[in-house]
Amino acid sequence: MKESIKIAIDLMGGEKSPEKNLEGVNIFLERNKKVTDCFFYFFGEENQLKKKISKYKYLKDNYKIFDSKIVVSDDLSALSTIKKGKNSSMWNSIQSQINLGADVTLSAGNTGVLLVMSKMILKTMENVDKPALAGLWPNKKNMNVVLDLGANIECSSKNLLDFSIMGASLYTSLYP
Repeated sequence: MKESIKIAIDLMGGEKSPEKNLEGVNIFLERNKKVTDCFFYFFGEENQLKKKISKYKYLKDNYKIFDSKIVVSDDLSALSTIKKGKNSSMWNSIQSQINLGADVTLSAGNTGVLLVMSKMILKTMENVDKPALAGLWPNKKNMNVVLDLGANIECSSKNLLDFSIMGASLYTSLYP
């Protein structure tokens, strides 16, 4: 039997949360009815989430809520959020990759904070100094992989080399 893909979601990240994040999960499940191998770890204020989840038709027994009362504000800098953000919905969703074996973490919250927290919690591969955000862009024939996306203000030549290796590895694993 195939094991479920475990997707951790910071439901409190970004504007109009958690509603827009729950709506996104519901749309995904509606459009991919044949996808039965996904299980969601939801991070946010439990009482608030329980009230809102009941509105969504496709969210049944395919999720578990983890109570996280601290929310990362978009107004704070990455450094101040790190100090205040431990045990936040964002922090706990990233940490779930270690504690719960989550395969993926999603957040619509502050991207800079997400990158810094992820580096602190998940670390980087040996000899890789900086992580890179990756974006997939469709082209006329297939897809492009674009790395960094403005996440790093200063990059050394070693960082750029690392990004090219990571980008090539990502591309070949997604499109063999």
